[in-house]
Amino acid sequence: MVTDVLVIGAGPVGLYAAFYVAWRGLRVVIADARPEPGGQLAALYPDKVMYDVPGFVEVRAGALVQHLVRQLDLPGVTWRLGETVQGLAPEEEGWVAALPGGAVRAGAVILAGGLGALQPRAASVPGAGSLPTFTDVMDARTLAPRRALVWGGVPQATRMAVDLADAGAHVTLAHRRALFRGSPEDLARLDALRAKGTLEVRAPADLQSLRAEEAVLDDVAVPVDVAFVLNGYLPDLAPLQGVRGLTWDGEYVVADEVGRTTLPGVFVAGDLSSSGGSFKLLSRGFSDAALTANHAAHHVNPDLKVRPGHSSDKRRPAR
Repeated sequence: MVTDVLVIGAGPVGLYAAFYVAWRGLRVVIADARPEPGGQLAALYPDKVMYDVPGFVEVRAGALVQHLVRQLDLPGVTWRLGETVQGLAPEEEGWVAALPGGAVRAGAVILAGGLGALQPRAASVPGAGSLPTFTDVMDARTLAPRRALVWGGVPQATRMAVDLADAGAHVTLAHRRALFRGSPEDLARLDALRAKGTLEVRAPADLQSLRAEEAVLDDVAVPVDVAFVLNGYLPDLAPLQGVRGLTWDGEYVVADEVGRTTLPGVFVAGDLSSSGGSFKLLSRGFSDAALTANHAAHHVNPDLKVRPGHSSDKRRPAR
């Protein structure tokens, strides 16, 4: 796959950087290890309310992700979700990134990996793998199990449980705590499905083991065909730290005030950039995204000025 700019990281900063690239009329590929966009906002606290996002008195993190994704409904945008970049190497026309689904060649690269690729925690349950066991969300319609266990107190557990129930499965949602997190919409769906009888909640409960066609909760065998053990995520910077020639200062990629790194055509924005240090605010990340994206656009096509002009003077491109 060939593109103008590759954005590594589909968190809010990566999404906004990708928007500016596409707004300038260039092709952009957005790659992320997670199967859904949003980075930390989606993986760690989609149900939390944020009060410092420009233009919003308050907004839930998950809803902000939805707005950022809608903004990216532009020509030339390609998603490569659920794929961790496994290598980045220079070539004559720019850079080539190795991804599980095939290499991406780009004239410029924007690193927006935040704390690192968010990898799901392992399913540390005796017998995990005795039946199909997943540690991250996925499209419930691709499984269509008759009976499913969802274990976890993270917002993804609530959403996965209600999605599976809506897809026709009988679902057991369980966790060691009695409180489940989620958006108001998902929690309302949970209550409705419990009342309907297609979703059972067992909490507090202890998941003792998984066995073929059953899970053991508090010494009681519960028949299941598939299990989701959702214990949150851990950041991993190792894939980016292996890029040769990229200069690091601890957990930060060294960059100048516009996001240029020590590698020509490679830019960095957001929490990963040394330019802001420990000042990890979303407002600064959005500023980084605009700067790096427009400098990356100029790097790929020198006929494009760095300054993008006012969007109010333009029309939104039709997809």
